[in-house]
Amino acid sequence: MKLLFDESLSPKLVLVLRDLFPESESALLNGLARVGDRRILEYAAAHDFVLVSTDGDFERLVRHIPGARVVILGSCDYPTEIAAEVLRRNAIRIGELAGSQGQLIVLGR
Repeated sequence: MKLLFDESLSPKLVLVLRDLFPESESALLNGLARVGDRRILEYAAAHDFVLVSTDGDFERLVRHIPGARVVILGSCDYPTEIAAEVLRRNAIRIGELAGSQGQLIVLGR
């Protein structure tokens, strides 16, 4: 399973979580910076990524893009290391999302 970290999250997450999500990418490092939410989500769906973001707008948008899957880090005003820990603690749930018909998980700290 691979994650695409939205531009609202540090690209450091790609390295920090490489052991669990080895094919992950950052929108900031792959040419998706400032292209807009819809384009980022379309890219994620087309390339079989689960998008990870802090942007609640994806909760609405995910319903309109076939194959899109999103993890929202709710109220993410915490450091990258804490965000990484939240994702680690929920790796099984995220993995199940990637293989299910579900589209969205909202995670708290």
